[in-house]
Amino acid sequence: MLLKRWRHWSMASVLGVLWLLLLPVFAGVLPFLATLLMLLAAVALGATLFAQRALALQACAGLLVMAAVLGWTLLLPIHYRWVYLLACLALVAWRRAPLSSALRAGATQWRQAVAAAPRSAAFAVLVLGLAGTACWLPTLQYDDLTYHLRLPWQLLQLGVYQPAPEHQIWALAPWATDVIHAVPQLVSGAEARGPVNAFWLLALGTAAWQLAAALGAGGLSRWLAVAMVASLPLTAGLAGGMQTELPTAAVLLWMCALAAAPRDSRLSSWLLLAVLAGGLLAIKTMGALLALPVLLWALVRHPWPSLPRIALVALVGLLVGASSYAYATWIAGNPVLPLFNGIFHSPYYAPVNFLDATYSVGFGANLPWMLTFHSSRYFESQDGAAGVVLVGLAGLWLLALLRPSTRAAALVAMAVLVLPLLPVQYLRYAYPGMALLSVVAVAALGADTPRRPLLVLLVTICVLNVSLQSTGYWMMRSGALKDTLKAAGRDEPLFQRFTPERSLAAAIRASADGRDNVLVLDTAAPYFAEFGNRGRSVAWYAPMLQAAAAVAEQDASGQRWLALMREMQAGDIILNTNSMTAPQRAALQLAGAELRGEAGDHQWWSLPPPVQTPAG
Repeated sequence: MLLKRWRHWSMASVLGVLWLLLLPVFAGVLPFLATLLMLLAAVALGATLFAQRALALQACAGLLVMAAVLGWTLLLPIHYRWVYLLACLALVAWRRAPLSSALRAGATQWRQAVAAAPRSAAFAVLVLGLAGTACWLPTLQYDDLTYHLRLPWQLLQLGVYQPAPEHQIWALAPWATDVIHAVPQLVSGAEARGPVNAFWLLALGTAAWQLAAALGAGGLSRWLAVAMVASLPLTAGLAGGMQTELPTAAVLLWMCALAAAPRDSRLSSWLLLAVLAGGLLAIKTMGALLALPVLLWALVRHPWPSLPRIALVALVGLLVGASSYAYATWIAGNPVLPLFNGIFHSPYYAPVNFLDATYSVGFGANLPWMLTFHSSRYFESQDGAAGVVLVGLAGLWLLALLRPSTRAAALVAMAVLVLPLLPVQYLRYAYPGMALLSVVAVAALGADTPRRPLLVLLVTICVLNVSLQSTGYWMMRSGALKDTLKAAGRDEPLFQRFTPERSLAAAIRASADGRDNVLVLDTAAPYFAEFGNRGRSVAWYAPMLQAAAAVAEQDASGQRWLALMREMQAGDIILNTNSMTAPQRAALQLAGAELRGEAGDHQWWSLPPPVQTPAG
């Protein structure tokens, strides 16, 4: 209130500054500053390539171009802190004029957007900030600790990426978002997931506002569209991890905003669409599928460039999106390893088409109802994780189909929602479509201020969604955020409670003798990603090691397990005492292993070097 009275700031601006100031307190000052530097460099690049565009769009485009350049060079030993720091500083200094212009234009656009509907803007910023509190959490999610952290930690430790799909079957999967997470981690020397995801939240919110505006929504409805997307329970859950659906939704909505804009035949507009579409491909293979309806919409709506320019646009899209696929083809013989390996027959995975049948529940007309009221059948969650938009906004979506100005967007939203659910009915895959549908449904109200009953309905849906946030991810319902507030930005208390393996991992990195590989024996929680190229697991992520472990388990004496540990050059072992087997225990005894640390039910053991038999 003091800021509001002193500077006559809007309530939305006051809330925005408050959320911004709280982020470094809980997510770390250095990671925050490193992310800010990366974003300034991205805006400088985006403003140079695509002038006169929205600030957040320039940042998205700049990040995707940066990720593409780094993606093609990942296997070169050039990824060092000083290289990244100097490159970002040089880019900001070199392009300071377009950067300064873009920042001023962004500030002006913000003030104008807030002035058009100040109370609605404040409500949207409040909801967006509540979702952003998940950015304060340390990295705790399963997929992050088994996979996503591997690339950033490798670059931090080695300055180069060594994929090694024999140790992590997803090592060559699309890596754009992991590369983006790696940049501030290298610069700051610490994980920067929280600040990076805070940007993706802002990018998502601004894209929702811009798309609603392009579809003819009034000022109040534009901000309600932002609030609707931000209130989705999965928005907060995805902000707490490194999963790809949050950046996918942000980039997808910006693509839709470009497609819905007035007819535009400029080459720069098509190149921008190519960068965003290529970015979706680089983020996740499914992203290419989601981009297709939007590209079709753009092709129908906007004049095509000439044939040579179409070739240039396609080439730019491939350069942005194809690095991981090219390396996967070269190294593993399968561009989408482990997907479709029944076709490509890569030696790193069984010759079958990978498909997690856990959530192949069945696709039908009642799926929106089932996702809403029986979410736990479609996601690792409680019922309510989908929020209530699929049911609560159904009438407005039908209205969007009837209105000429929103009909194409409604059809695209339906396609984006349905396509990823056809093979597997997994709620997280539906998130980008749900976000797009939410914006289109609100935009169907048109330029007029919604009547009070409709306004009450939309606000009620947002409030219900926020109240269901704890159902979306285990972190949101387990008290992790409360523990984060108590810990005042220290990660160790949360590691001790939720992921004690991370406490042991930090101790291993700090040990002077930590040079050998680290073997994680717990197959239920194989958290080996943060060990980079030194991490080993006998879980399904490494099929050959998993098979070797199954053979070793047949030897009660532990000799085979010990031989396998020596073969993997494992100097450190992390195990769960509740799942440790008798042969594994025998192997540690045979090796003369030393207990170095304990955290909860987990232990860290060190193996002495093997005795060298003198020659002769």
